[in-house]
Amino acid sequence: MRPTILTSDDLFVVAVSVDDSSQLTCMKNGRVVHRVLKADGEPEVVTMYPYEFVSRLSSIGSYDYSAQPAPEAALSDLDSQARDMLREGIARTHADDEILSLSDVDFDGALGLTTSQTRDGDTVPTIAGIVMIGTKQALMHRVPTAVTTFQVMRDGSPVVDERLRMPLVRMFRRIEELLTPWNMQTEIMLGTQHANYNTYDNGAFREAVANAFCHRDYTIMAPVRFQLDEIGLTIANPGGFMRGVNFNNLLTVSPTPRNPRLADILKRCGYVERTGRGIDRIFARTVASGRPLPDYSQSTSEEVVLFLRNATVDEPFVHLVNDLSTKRGAPLPAESLITLAALHQYGMMNEEELTRRTSLDQERVSLSLHDLLSLNAVMSYGKNVYGPLNKKNRESNEHTVAQSNSDRIIQILQLLGGSASVPQIAKHYGKSYATTLRLLKRMESEGLVNHRGNTRMSEYFLAMTTN
Repeated sequence: MRPTILTSDDLFVVAVSVDDSSQLTCMKNGRVVHRVLKADGEPEVVTMYPYEFVSRLSSIGSYDYSAQPAPEAALSDLDSQARDMLREGIARTHADDEILSLSDVDFDGALGLTTSQTRDGDTVPTIAGIVMIGTKQALMHRVPTAVTTFQVMRDGSPVVDERLRMPLVRMFRRIEELLTPWNMQTEIMLGTQHANYNTYDNGAFREAVANAFCHRDYTIMAPVRFQLDEIGLTIANPGGFMRGVNFNNLLTVSPTPRNPRLADILKRCGYVERTGRGIDRIFARTVASGRPLPDYSQSTSEEVVLFLRNATVDEPFVHLVNDLSTKRGAPLPAESLITLAALHQYGMMNEEELTRRTSLDQERVSLSLHDLLSLNAVMSYGKNVYGPLNKKNRESNEHTVAQSNSDRIIQILQLLGGSASVPQIAKHYGKSYATTLRLLKRMESEGLVNHRGNTRMSEYFLAMTTN
């Protein structure tokens, strides 16, 4: 406990800070309690019942339910065909090729699909094993909570309504099959290339699906929900955010899976990011396809809810991202992409507002803004306020920057006697060889410099000295 004296309206108030407990809290009379928020936002302390213990311990990272032996399970509860599908997935993604040569028994043990019971030493499937490759009967009797619903609503009525109970190796494929007929494509010309953009980016969707099953609470009798309507796609899984995770730090907090054993299996089999930063990928890939930022604001302490809005492709934004990637010679970093998308979606904002809108911390927002300013992608409007550049301002700024760069190259050439090789110019210019060469070629097309030679050491010289 840490008491602190605060001052408010000339009154002294004692504030007591207490660290979160990593265990259950039990009162003298044996009653276990926990703190919750009521519907009006007021906190209260309520009784925690025995059936809630495992869920609570999992949510604070003190217990891995997915690593426990499945109740009354036997090795026959694992589906050999599902195991073969798992092997095929590993071979396809090369996620953990070393275990492919193992026998089925050793393969299951190495992945954590099975474990030895301490009572008699028998090898039995884990909860994660049943969830990943269990038979339908095993899922029904050993992990009855492992259910999924997929609905497509039109005019308030379901046109697709499926209740699914199958191992995850089949579930992932089935969910994609159900979405495909409703996931329309838009074709955009990026220069001379055709690019197709789905309403819901396939990579972001796969990551969101894997996250929902990986982080769901398997002790709660509620399904993972997929609901598609005219407004967008909702993906919801039972169990709130892990302790310390909220919407404001989604993209920066250290990943803490609710089910570490299941998360490890999914990583080793290539279903999710090995870094555990799948949320970053959901955000980055969604906005890169010209769609609005993903929305987690409907999440509660009982359920994590992701909403992906159904919106037409923002073609100007897609072209801008493509131009910026071409300019820097590499894709935009995820943080810069998300920051840029937020400014285009919501307009001018200060750093504090950007932090709230993007779930990035202030340091990452500042670095992203610096990167975007250097690329002439955003404009500073003073007082720590930033906004997207309109096309006219961008062209004007680009012309000013280009003129400044050209003047600098001309000064360098004059300093070097009127002619020099690209490496010599790059050394004085302080830029890479590729950047310097690109600028020199543009200046050559504008008649400012000329070029002689065909090797890397060929020279550029001022146009006025050609004679």
